[in-house]
Amino acid sequence: MNEVKKLNKQRLAKNVYRMIIESGQSIESVALSLDISERLIYYWQEGKRSPAIEHIYGLSQLFNVSMESILA
Repeated sequence: MNEVKKLNKQRLAKNVYRMIIESGQSIESVALSLDISERLIYYWQEGKRSPAIEHIYGLSQLFNVSMESILA
């Protein structure tokens, strides 16, 4: 039986923030695309919160990457 890996929420949050920066898009434009506040993205950056599944799904479409690559 395979061992199930636990999701590292802080790594996920920092990974998402890194992808936003590397995309060259502004925090404001990403927030508008996802219909969320900019503050929420800053919470992700600070590791205070992690993106909800619907945000991960939206980010995968926005950056044209798989959801798995965001979660890794």
